[in-house]
Amino acid sequence: MKALRIAAIVAVPFLLAALAIGFFLFEQQGGLAPYRIPKDSSRVVAADAETLKRGEYLARIGDCQACHTAPSGTPFAGGRGFASGYGMIYSSNLTPDREHGIGAWSVDEFAHAMRHGVSRRGPLYPVFPYEHFATLADADIDAIYIYLRSLPASANVPPANRLDFPASWRSALVLWRMLHYRPEPAPAANDDRGRYLVDGLGHCAMCHSTREPSGALATGGYLAGGRIPGSGWYAPPLDAKQLRRYSVEQLAGYLRSGASDAGAAYGPMAEVVYRSLQALSEDDALAMASYLKKVPARPRRDTEFTLLPEAPRQTVMGNGADIYKHHCADCHGNDGEGKNGQYPALRDAVATVAPDPINAVRMVLYGGFPAAMAHNPQPYSMPPFVQQLSPAEIAAVTNYVRETFGGQRSYLTPADVEAMHGIVLD
Repeated sequence: MKALRIAAIVAVPFLLAALAIGFFLFEQQGGLAPYRIPKDSSRVVAADAETLKRGEYLARIGDCQACHTAPSGTPFAGGRGFASGYGMIYSSNLTPDREHGIGAWSVDEFAHAMRHGVSRRGPLYPVFPYEHFATLADADIDAIYIYLRSLPASANVPPANRLDFPASWRSALVLWRMLHYRPEPAPAANDDRGRYLVDGLGHCAMCHSTREPSGALATGGYLAGGRIPGSGWYAPPLDAKQLRRYSVEQLAGYLRSGASDAGAAYGPMAEVVYRSLQALSEDDALAMASYLKKVPARPRRDTEFTLLPEAPRQTVMGNGADIYKHHCADCHGNDGEGKNGQYPALRDAVATVAPDPINAVRMVLYGGFPAAMAHNPQPYSMPPFVQQLSPAEIAAVTNYVRETFGGQRSYLTPADVEAMHGIVLD
């Protein structure tokens, strides 16, 4: 008994310290406020034509349909899968179905979920960019709500999430939020329209920022670039240094068309342009471009991307210069200069200067196909070479391109290329 009493006395300070730390972290993520769902709100928003039109535009710029629509599925009815380090998460139904969608939600309940990442179903997984949507103006959230309520209702039930424990336990998200989520007060005024769109509706940082292993955005990694979880693509930095080749007008045009003399949008970015950014008004595109051109560059994390462990690294067999001359130079030029309006230059291109070689490898393997749209009706595409070149040849030509035109020391081997095989599907 005496030993138990002593143990209890010793444990009490540690228990009190743990409780104090837990309380502090809980308050840091917003305390109880995020979990108080305003279900009984009676506030009504007028569904006039102007509000519906603005809501449709804002939902398009926010790319809501792309994330909340399964392949070949009903628009906005959910079911698109998002791979993460802890499993697969499926998007929710945003149609006005009362049982399976948001038809029973009040406008304030919808705004609460958008801003705090907590709905009547519990905390939302951080693949939903609520940290970005927290900056949206009340009138914009109201307009999006009214637009979504105007859609045809769908009783579609998205697949259940397939997650490892403890991520499969939704209550564990409270602990994740305590460790990683720090809400910031919404700005008093949105004087910088470009920043408002980039950081809010556009949620560009969700792909173009560096992430920690937990999935949280890294401190100091704002728009610093990073590999997109589960997609097999690297999203480059969006800052003054990375975008120095563009004028504001050229960058605005790229956002709306996915094409420029400095390169074209492929992979996930092509989808974003096609489904979302091509709808930008000219003024909004210019505002976003102007803001992005002013973002200061962050220190690059060269150690973030690692090749397969091979000690020592093997020398790649094959002559990358010869392979380039035979398969690539006709379009991209002997010196990687490309052809304006047709084939992008490789010199200082994103795929050649990026610290992560995966974009360059995937382009050689599977080609690239920009989306056709009003601002770019006849895009040029790149053919795949996965059936023409061996992994050793792909490694050799990728190393040559990255070293010659991007100034990167590149040590890809056939094993690295083989590890990057496979097209990632939803």
